[in-house]
Amino acid sequence: MENEAVVMRITVLMLFLAVCFFPGLSLAQPPDAPVVVSAVVEREVKKPLRLVGATFPARKSTISSEVEGVVGKMNAEEGQYVKKGETLAEIKNDKIRFALEQLKNERKEALARAELSEKDFARMKELYDKGIISDGDFDRARTQRESTQAGLLSLESRIEIAEYDLAASRIAAPFNGYVTKHHAEAGQWLGLGDKVVSFVDIDTIEVMAGVPERYVDDISEGMEVEVILPSHNRLTIPAEISSVIPDADPRTVSFPVRVVLENPDHTIKSSASAILMVRIGETEKIKLVPKDSIVRSPQGTMVFVVREGLAHSVPVEEKGWYEGFTHVEGGISVGESVVVRGNERLMSMQKVRITDTIEQ
Repeated sequence: MENEAVVMRITVLMLFLAVCFFPGLSLAQPPDAPVVVSAVVEREVKKPLRLVGATFPARKSTISSEVEGVVGKMNAEEGQYVKKGETLAEIKNDKIRFALEQLKNERKEALARAELSEKDFARMKELYDKGIISDGDFDRARTQRESTQAGLLSLESRIEIAEYDLAASRIAAPFNGYVTKHHAEAGQWLGLGDKVVSFVDIDTIEVMAGVPERYVDDISEGMEVEVILPSHNRLTIPAEISSVIPDADPRTVSFPVRVVLENPDHTIKSSASAILMVRIGETEKIKLVPKDSIVRSPQGTMVFVVREGLAHSVPVEEKGWYEGFTHVEGGISVGESVVVRGNERLMSMQKVRITDTIEQ
């Protein structure tokens, strides 16, 4: 007990000395955080029409073999990302190489024959011009020259084909993308045109959905939509309709609409379900806040509302986007001020100083 009393006296003495010698210390408060605010607004907008669709790759290709032969190696695994020009598979090309080498040797002989026939023709022409040989002898010399030249041209064409086949025995990626399926394996015989791999490019993703016939006149290119991806934790992306296909699916009597999404980090996968929300229905009143007021954290989505000089963190649920605003639901009221700048490091119940108000 005596020790506790001593500690208490020392603590009181230290506090007294701190107040005496550092009078500002006891009164110091964290500075007010400067913030820019904007008001929560209410708008009457059309209710969204929900369209069910799916995601598709911007480019998709089933790559086939241009030559016959046995698969020597599959260089890219299923699911592997491959850059344009990199090798997907190799077909054994020993026979092609041997045939090409043989053709090149034949070309050397053909060139020698062509050179000799040119000399013979020149000599025969000189004799013919002097009247020493007959028309028949001259015609035979000319025919021999033309035949030798034709044979050389034929060899050149066969060499070009063999060189093309040799290059085609290495099957390369036509663009950046992922191998999605092997249609062949090492040791398998491939005929001309047989499938080797399926390949997709998802740098850009297309979302396709069907619009019922009764709504098609209300849909147009450039209209704002919200793309919701259920398989990606209900990721919601603001976008625009890229095109409306004027040819209905006869099975559903719905018209396809197309939305293009840039996907550089490949977050969005192909053949996933997607929902398009298009505002063309009856009207409803919704609460809107500027997009910059939304703060996302591991604890959830929130906005900071300024009430009596203090920043209050209020959980909200994002319902979508509308003309640069975020449609939210939660414990905020129309007309309240939400922080749009300076909210990066704010804490709930922290004092704030409003430096500007952005009018909507």
